[in-house]
Amino acid sequence: MKEQAFVELSRRQFLRQAAIVAVALPALPLGCAALSSKDETKRMETAKPASTAPAQDWAGAAEAPPDVSWKTKMVAASEPGTPLLVSGRIFQPDGVTPASGVMLYVYHTDVKGYYTNEASGRQSQKPRLRGWMRTGADGRYEFLSIRPGSYPGTTTPQHIHVTLSGAGYTEYWIDSYLFEDDPHLTAEHRSKLSGRGGFQPVLTLKRDEQGVFRGVRDLMLERV
Repeated sequence: MKEQAFVELSRRQFLRQAAIVAVALPALPLGCAALSSKDETKRMETAKPASTAPAQDWAGAAEAPPDVSWKTKMVAASEPGTPLLVSGRIFQPDGVTPASGVMLYVYHTDVKGYYTNEASGRQSQKPRLRGWMRTGADGRYEFLSIRPGSYPGTTTPQHIHVTLSGAGYTEYWIDSYLFEDDPHLTAEHRSKLSGRGGFQPVLTLKRDEQGVFRGVRDLMLERV
């Protein structure tokens, strides 16, 4: 088993319900395991069969609304932070053919580094800033949000969690979205990326005329 990456440690903290918590665990083998129901901290030592639907109560494709589009807006106009628009295409394992009907689920912290409302008194396990997209025939996706903050008091790189799922594909984690200009993103962090999702997970952002930072990341499904 690979050395635990910074994202793994943070996810265990998230599921223990600190106010600053969690990033994705290593992805499970595509098509043969589902996301954990409530035991992400044990790193899924025993895989569940693909027929077992994701049953976690905190997030995931199982909670997607019925009218999922290829793009989504995750934040209100009043949300503090730097506007961020991420787009790209999802391809079949050949890296060329667009993949339709793929569910993309993303979530991240707010500008202060929290997944939930830090002042609520009771921390919900469900991230406040999250969204779902389902690709059409061209494989495109897009989400509008804000740039996430690092966990308070840490040097954890800013990141956006992401899973993929669809017909024949049990929901699985891929490398989080990261940011090229993040001073906390070190060579060590880069060396621990799994490569799941294909292409480049580190976004180079460009600011448009409306002040929105834009980044592009294409994704590739794994072979079943």
